[in-house]
Amino acid sequence: MYDEIIKKIIHIFVIIFITVLIVTIIALLILKYNIEGEESIPFELTKIMVISTGEGIDKSEEQTENKWNLRLVQNNDIYLEISKNKNYTETEIIDEIIIDNLEIEEAPNKGTLKTYRPTEKEDIVYENTEENEIRESLTYIGTESSNTKKLQIANQGGLILFRYSIEDLGEYISDVDEVKHDGTILKEQDIKYEDIQCKVTFDLSIKLKSDITYTATITLDLPAGNVTEEGTSYYQKTDLNDIIFKRKLW
Repeated sequence: MYDEIIKKIIHIFVIIFITVLIVTIIALLILKYNIEGEESIPFELTKIMVISTGEGIDKSEEQTENKWNLRLVQNNDIYLEISKNKNYTETEIIDEIIIDNLEIEEAPNKGTLKTYRPTEKEDIVYENTEENEIRESLTYIGTESSNTKKLQIANQGGLILFRYSIEDLGEYISDVDEVKHDGTILKEQDIKYEDIQCKVTFDLSIKLKSDITYTATITLDLPAGNVTEEGTSYYQKTDLNDIIFKRKLW
């Protein structure tokens, strides 16, 4: 009788130990996945490039006696390079690249932050108009070749373009012969670099034709540098180990 009780107790402890071990292993695997993400995905984010500058946009709707009547804007053009993973042996095709969940982590001290898609007009890349503003998300469709104006990306990789702009920074009214349309125009109106510094986040999702989607959150500090002094600032990031892609389950 005593031996039977001991055996039952041992049996219960063995079951508890195995259960705890399994739960621990699962928890460690989940933790590892949350830290490292997918080990190998068909397409990778291989480069982030940001070009920051400033400009004065003509206020044509307002007639003044001055030669220049401009509203001031600080622009940050974002380039995301999507490339095929050379170590991935299976064949996959990009269906869509989606930018969404755009959040402002730290707002600029001056101005209003807005996001724009490339314009469909032929002569320019961007036009900060209401019709080009990104409200909730931006989707590039996978096709045989890239066409930024039609929001198309080659289905084996290419570039994604969009823009963050800080608007409502004031006016530039002058009669000078020439205006320099870069970040130094902001300095002339006493707008400092510290006034326009901000931090943004967004999700980048790579959706495949096989109906699998990989998503990563990207954080950017804007502008790329001190545009009020430099005029145009630029940075490029190729070490992207801190950007973790996870498989979307819903």
